[in-house]
Amino acid sequence: MKVPTRSPTHEDVDMRRLASMGLELEEIAVDDAVALPAMIELAEDRGRPVSHYLAAVPLATELRVDAGTAPLAIKVCAGTCQRYGALDLMDHLVEKWGAAKTFAIVPVTCLDRCDQGPACEVHGSHGQLVLAPATTASLDEALAELA
Repeated sequence: MKVPTRSPTHEDVDMRRLASMGLELEEIAVDDAVALPAMIELAEDRGRPVSHYLAAVPLATELRVDAGTAPLAIKVCAGTCQRYGALDLMDHLVEKWGAAKTFAIVPVTCLDRCDQGPACEVHGSHGQLVLAPATTASLDEALAELA
């Protein structure tokens, strides 16, 4: 595993918490997929950040986030990258998604760029764009160019 040379800036969500959140997600899943609007509603009802539920998908369940027909899919590392701000990126993407709905958020366990976290990949007709380390500004720029 590649390890960043800088100190972590954030705390990981406890795995027990992710596991319990995963059980909540299983209740709203349809055919092993969770619709983002349903996840957002669940997070609001429970008073938790949507990013924690997004992180629970690859780390604590066999579920996936329903990508629908969005032309772009943004993969976000929910593993080691949590320590470097990945959850903040996911919350930012959820806010952007609510306005545009032109992309899908796809949390994954690892993108093998741990030394450059937080890492994201934007997949679409253009191919694959890697953002590592990703920032809200670099995500916004990528979405403006590609969406």
